[in-house]
Parts: sequence; C-alpha cells; structure tokens
Amino acid sequence: MPSAFIPLPPFPNVPFLPGVPQLVRSALFQPANTITLGSQAQRGLWASSQIVSVWGIFDSNGNEVVVPDNIYAFNDRQEWRVSDYPVEDGGFGSYNKVIVPFENMVRLTKGGSLSERTAFLKSIDTIAPLTTLYQLRTPEKTYLNVNVLRVDLTRRSSEGAYFLEVDITFRNVRQQNPQYSSTAANTVKAQNPAALPAINRGTVQPSSILSAQTAAQATTALLKAPF
Repeated sequence: MPSAFIPLPPFPNVPFLPGVPQLVRSALFQPANTITLGSQAQRGLWASSQIVSVWGIFDSNGNEVVVPDNIYAFNDRQEWRVSDYPVEDGGFGSYNKVIVPFENMVRLTKGGSLSERTAFLKSIDTIAPLTTLYQLRTPEKTYLNVNVLRVDLTRRSSEGAYFLEVDITFRNVRQQNPQYSSTAANTVKAQNPAALPAINRGTVQPSSILSAQTAAQATTALLKAPF
C-alpha cells in the first residue's frame, strides 16, 4: 500500500517574537505584537547585567585568602533548639528557643599546574588552624565572623587526580565583650599591684567579750594552775 503524501505548508505558522528564529512567513499571517520592556525595567535589567557576582573567602581587610578556579557549591545551615523539661505522667513541656551558631560549607575546585595547585592547598593549610575570623561572601548575603571547622580534600580518578575538590566547613563565632567592675582602691603604686587592700565596711565599737566576773575567775584559775 503506498504511503499517503502529506504536503508541507510553504510557510510555518511561527510568531514573530524575541528569541524566535527569523523565518520566511506568509503575508496571510498577521504579525504578533512584539513584547517590549518599559524604561524602568530596561534600566534594572541593564544594571543587573553589569554587577559582578562576588563569591569567596575574605579576611577583615577585604583580602581574598583562598583563590580557587571555581566555587562549585555552597551550603548554609541554620539551627535552633527548644529546651524541654519533664512533667507528670511521663509528659514534657517546652520552653526557651535559642539559636545555634550557623555553619557554612564551601566547595572549591582547583586545577592548573603543579605549582598552582600547591599554592592553593598551602593557602588553605595557612588559614585552617588559625583562630582568625573570616567572611564568606555570596551575591545575596555576607556571612560574618566565621572560622574554619573542617577541611575535606577529594581527588577524582576521572580527572587524573590532578583536579582538586576541597570542602571547607566554617562555623560562626559569637563574640562577647567582657565587662568588669571593681570597688577596690587603686593599688598601682603598691608593692604588689595585684593585692587587694582592706575594705572599710564602717566603724565598729570595740567591746569586751568577757564580763568582769568571768575575767576574775579566769585569773584565779591561771594563778592556781601548776607550772
């Protein structure tokens, strides 16, 4: 049985819109309205296209401390805890919700020459044991006062083990300003500046702890005591 012949239309019915290929269209097809952006939307689109996305690990002076080829992944972990207390009949109640210091994980990749990979790993080994606080910058948010908690290095055989993937986990460090107060006198010029002087707590009138009769009895007992 011969196959049926289905003629193709000489002109495809494709609308004339941005992003649609320029095709030959029949004059019988009415052109679709072109979608245009307002002046404010055009300015916003242009401004967003000119902003350079900032990713990386920076110190307090704004210097990037680790320079990878790419930041492959980023993870932000926020956690809160609610305290519980037991009540009667095996039940419990809840009170007080507190926030736990957040954690971030950044996955960095690095290739290139041997010297470049060595310098990359050395920069990570430099910041990992320090107590210095860093900043994790993303286009939308900057995570302040974080310190290195853990470093995981992965080498994949599919890349010939010359392609490095490093996961660096950071934890937020809560800083507190200690406050001290003292009512003691100034001991800077004392022989021992760390010593605390006696504190005057008011005038106390001396009084005898023994009555006259008790004192006489004690004196007589001492005179009769054998020596």
